[in-house]
Amino acid sequence: MDTDSTPEPENGPDARPPAPAPTSDTSEPVTASTGSLERDIRAASRTGRYALATALCAAIVSSAVSAGSAVYVSRNELVRNETVAVAKEVRENRQRVYADLMTGVIEYLEGLGYLKGTLTRNPPDRETVRAAFDDLSEKGEAAIKTVNMVFLVGSMQLIPTLDEFTNPYHSFVNDQVNPFVLRNFGGASDVTDPDGLLRDGPGLIAEIDRIVAVTGDFLGNFVVRGREDLETG
Repeated sequence: MDTDSTPEPENGPDARPPAPAPTSDTSEPVTASTGSLERDIRAASRTGRYALATALCAAIVSSAVSAGSAVYVSRNELVRNETVAVAKEVRENRQRVYADLMTGVIEYLEGLGYLKGTLTRNPPDRETVRAAFDDLSEKGEAAIKTVNMVFLVGSMQLIPTLDEFTNPYHSFVNDQVNPFVLRNFGGASDVTDPDGLLRDGPGLIAEIDRIVAVTGDFLGNFVVRGREDLETG
């Protein structure tokens, strides 16, 4: 018996070393997880950009609307201030023009009174009467100028009231004053009646009284209409 022979392995001649224990391969799950994370990050980035863009657009729109509103308010305020300023200027202009008319017409009444006084003298002084006619003519023209200014800047409701003065005034000048002056104070080559002032004076005095009464009524109506127009009660 050969005692030096090497004993056979227990599993026999075909036995192989045991296979190493399997190790867990995590490379694929890690790769999948990383890809998912990247997609989430990209999605979040896109969502964030969209949110940022939306917020930015909203801010721009809000700013534009606010700016537009501010411009609208400022423009309306400017228009309102300009309207108030224009209305104030018109009102002040009307006050001055209305006051000028009152002054002009009152001075014309004074001229009528002075002319009447010269005609009532017995006998009337020709040069004094002539000077009174010249003075009345100047004051009448000044009064008509103030009336014309009211026609320009006054309210439409005053137009009928102005006619209460202008129509009788022109009738008085054309039908009474001019013929009287022509008869009694004609040109150098005209023959004038030395007794004309005594004869024609009373008739003209009656017409003076009539135009004074009409003009007084006009002034009363003008004051009422003027105060209404100026909203002074």
